Amino acid sequence: MELAYFADEITKEDFGEAVRQGVEAGATGIELRNGIWGKRIAEIDDEDVKRVQDVLAKYGVKILSIGSPFGKCAHDDEGEKAQHQKIFDRMIALSEAFDTRVIRSFSLWNPLRKKGEDRSNRPDIDDYMDVIVPFFEPAVKKALDADVVISIENEGATLAGTCAEARKVADALGNPASFTYCWDVNNGIGCGENALPDGYEQIKGNITHLHVKPNPDKELDPIRNGDLKYEDLLKTLLADGYTGAASIEHWGSPELMLKGVRLLRGVLDSL
Repeated sequence: MELAYFADEITKEDFGEAVRQGVEAGATGIELRNGIWGKRIAEIDDEDVKRVQDVLAKYGVKILSIGSPFGKCAHDDEGEKAQHQKIFDRMIALSEAFDTRVIRSFSLWNPLRKKGEDRSNRPDIDDYMDVIVPFFEPAVKKALDADVVISIENEGATLAGTCAEARKVADALGNPASFTYCWDVNNGIGCGENALPDGYEQIKGNITHLHVKPNPDKELDPIRNGDLKYEDLLKTLLADGYTGAASIEHWGSPELMLKGVRLLRGVLDSL
């Protein structure tokens, strides 16, 4: 299994340095989001793309996921949603440039979200399906045509915070081949969902990316201070044919991010 990390959480100004440090810690790839010499992924031009490609070649790593912001917009803002369709077009072009099929995406902002709020108090996603489906339909078709996949992240700040909610979106779209899941285990638990077996069973067989966050003690295990360990979760995924990457995210500081990479490297090597 490939080990990715968000390079912008090492440094937002020097992409090359962020890659160097991550590779030395044990990463084999990058989840490209922001921090591309101070730019966000939606802002980079063709010259930036070439600079990224040069850094990747220097350190022998690859882009394992496009950390796209697609879908982080208001469900009732038509202008913003239209802008995100243009962003998705650019994400497809970048996926081709960086030779990755995975475009991380989101299911529109949760209108009830508030900083610090208990995210287990979920809105009824069925009440918003009439805007979620039309938002994703053009992107689903474009992804099919380009042979890439939307990898929807379950995120509590969006309408699909649990695996069950993400599955409802997929079902409403007709389960197209280009609509897959980015499983954020911690996010699902934070929204009140039991990760294994409940959450996993909703998205099993169609996961294309995995986010690995620390527990409250800034350690890998147990996951969110429960009983589940990443080793057991990864064994389950691999036994079921998972071929995507595991990506370190939101450990709190550059030092902790690198700690996360090293810890996950140890787990993956033990497998």
